[in-house]
Amino acid sequence: MFRYYVLTSRNLKCLKRHFHSLPKEQTTVIINTTLDWYREEAEQYCIDNEIDYAITRSNGHPGRGKNSVLQHFLASDYDYMVQIDGDDFMQPYGVNLYKAIAESENPPDGVVILHSLSWKGRMKMGNLWFPYPWTEHYANRAKQLEQTFPQMKSTLRTAWKNRKLIKELISIHYEQAEYWNYPGESRSADDCARLIFWSRKLANMVHFREDLMIGEDTLVNYQVRDLACREQIQLQKIKDTDEHTYVYDLKNSGIVKRLQNKVDWSWVLPLNEAVSHESEKWIVTPEFRIAPVAIEIERVQEFKLGEI
Repeated sequence: MFRYYVLTSRNLKCLKRHFHSLPKEQTTVIINTTLDWYREEAEQYCIDNEIDYAITRSNGHPGRGKNSVLQHFLASDYDYMVQIDGDDFMQPYGVNLYKAIAESENPPDGVVILHSLSWKGRMKMGNLWFPYPWTEHYANRAKQLEQTFPQMKSTLRTAWKNRKLIKELISIHYEQAEYWNYPGESRSADDCARLIFWSRKLANMVHFREDLMIGEDTLVNYQVRDLACREQIQLQKIKDTDEHTYVYDLKNSGIVKRLQNKVDWSWVLPLNEAVSHESEKWIVTPEFRIAPVAIEIERVQEFKLGEI
């Protein structure tokens, strides 16, 4: 009745890491990539380790991969599933907790992770992200980068030239998040909520945008919150600073990080427009709250990502 799904697109080391905590016999790997060499490597790893897998067609955008997970789940006999991004990691306690939720007397249709946890190893946070184009730090870092990578000169200077516009678009993005991103429940507007647990009912009701490079999950989170407000689904939350079920790997993952470090801000406007358009249909207000997951199970020892 329950299945773990891992969506992978580019990192075999991270794919292997999942199976320190996930049971192979209860997990399906969805390989959704534009990289022929990775498709072959990931498939061979699954074959060698007797892990169920499927190869799905990718358009290079994350929404296509996530929709392929939903489609595979809906074509199966399973009632509930957990979807895990390939570069992240589910702690053993999370593996046990979400299975217990699925096996409980009245499972919710969805569980969303708030107050998420991330891992960056020994790297300083400032070194993970290229500065915003409108800051003094950007100008200093850009000059250094130009000397090392002269081919980046045009990109770096174009972003600096357009810094006021980029700042305006980012401001709109944060304003939207402050209103829709679980206000009063999330840690901050930019704390990325994660819809981790799905019922068949919920999987039939939503669809990820396949034309957005960033924010397809943001949009679905907002839509699902509205469905919960309308009482069309039962949605619950996990405060992961307390529960420690799931870890974002900042060293290996994050399209936002990768594009910011490429000084590519082309994703902001399409996401802003998508949220603006879709929100015309929503009735949920900032005062709406969802209930926490009430199930309690025994704690188990956590893994440290740097050691596996």
